[in-house]
Amino acid sequence: MKDLFSKFFIVSIVLFLSASLNVEAKKKILKISVVPSDAQISVDGNYVGSGVVEVTLDNSDFIAIKLEKEGYITQETKFYKSDKRNAIAYTMRLDKFWEASVPSGLVNKFFTVTVSSEYYTKDKDGKIIPDKAWKLIHQILLNYFDEMQTTDITSGFIQTPWQYERFSESRQAVRTRVTVKQSGISEDELTFKIKISSEQAPLFGMDNENSYREVVRVLKKFEPLISEFQSRLSKK
Repeated sequence: MKDLFSKFFIVSIVLFLSASLNVEAKKKILKISVVPSDAQISVDGNYVGSGVVEVTLDNSDFIAIKLEKEGYITQETKFYKSDKRNAIAYTMRLDKFWEASVPSGLVNKFFTVTVSSEYYTKDKDGKIIPDKAWKLIHQILLNYFDEMQTTDITSGFIQTPWQYERFSESRQAVRTRVTVKQSGISEDELTFKIKISSEQAPLFGMDNENSYREVVRVLKKFEPLISEFQSRLSKK
């Protein structure tokens, strides 16, 4: 009886190991490749590599694949186990906002411009009158914006309205505006603080003020504003 039980136990172990090996043998290896070659590949929420990877498929119905690279549109897709392919390849699309913008260390923060003396006058008491500077600032801004939202020269403040740009492929919206504040007048110096604000939001949330977040990039069409303010207003 003991010998019979031992034989049965051994046979059971052999059958179990054989079944396990068969399951392992049936597991599918999937090769995933992406262009550009340094794009990050994640499977089911876990980073698995860049460019080209191989993953072992488990018993679930599908795997979730995510492809990411700065300057490209993030791509998310599913690969179903019923698919007979052993390899899949993707080519990521460029982010049009990325193409249309440049990074800037001066965006979303005030930078100071000390005004050249040719853009202000002085009254009989030597007090600076900044009218010429404000006129030039208006001229510069109207080359980029159709109108001013707020103009309060008495308080030393100008602000443009937001200008919106939609990027449908990446499903995002970007808005830009400029704020100019007169920061100080001394006997011999006039200074302004200028800020170019650049913010980004999901396209479906662009009407919601709370959806916008600052982005450290500025649209190329507004980039010359920074150097124009600095070169045309400031002391030579």
